[in-house]
Amino acid sequence: MALTGEIGRSIPNVLVRRDPGVNAAPVVFDIPRSGFTYPRDFQPDAQFVDVQRGVSMYVEELYGGAPAAGANWLFAEFPNSYIDANRHQLDIDPKLIDGEWPEPLKPTRKSELGIGLIHSVCRTGDLPLYSSKLAVEDVQHRLDAYYWPYHNELSDILKRHRAAKGVAYHVSCHSMASIGGHATIDHGSERSEFDIGDGNGKTCKPEFVELVVETLRGFGHQVTVNKHYAGAESIHKHADPANGIHSLQIEIKRGIYMDERKFIRSPRFAEIRGHLDQLAQAICAYAGR
Repeated sequence: MALTGEIGRSIPNVLVRRDPGVNAAPVVFDIPRSGFTYPRDFQPDAQFVDVQRGVSMYVEELYGGAPAAGANWLFAEFPNSYIDANRHQLDIDPKLIDGEWPEPLKPTRKSELGIGLIHSVCRTGDLPLYSSKLAVEDVQHRLDAYYWPYHNELSDILKRHRAAKGVAYHVSCHSMASIGGHATIDHGSERSEFDIGDGNGKTCKPEFVELVVETLRGFGHQVTVNKHYAGAESIHKHADPANGIHSLQIEIKRGIYMDERKFIRSPRFAEIRGHLDQLAQAICAYAGR
């Protein structure tokens, strides 16, 4: 099933945006952690197969029908192991940096686990990504050339919708391993099929969450809310529910649409894509009302 929509603004190797044709709704689906275009200056010491396990594979395809439903579709082409668009710009482990950062860093538990803004481990959590520290200039380049252009584009889309329609709905699209890995807070836990995050009630109105949960449960899926992931920077940076911008995060269990060991789509891929096409239609209809 092909991607739909007209190509909007794009920055080679950084982002691609697809826009709806007619019947546009104030909705954007952003895919910040599924990129697989590896910058030339990214030279990790870990093997490629281990680095690649950190990519939320095929998520951009699963939501590829969003523009046909009336939504914008925004895809970060760079891999999250290079710089993670779902982390705060200061969530950096100081031990990873060679030099003095120009302002105080704010490392979180994610950085301690090696999966902050700049990852220090592969997604398995037990393999180091680098054998030496990164220069301050290197990390700043990743922010200036990749991270900020992506977030600025997402911000612009949401602000335009808010100005034109008085409201904007934002869905941040992710996938999660079927079982929590070493570098996760829920290490060893079996995950639900879908986990919806709204920052524990902070990033959108409850009705938006209810719509997504009930639509997915209507297809027979096991859906939880704020259980495995309550939502990270992609929604917290852009949400402003008091002023009409509502953001939530959707995590899909990879095992329901792909073979996690072989990195290939499973026989259920088209079925799950169809469910997400219908979810996009439901969200756009809701936003239009």
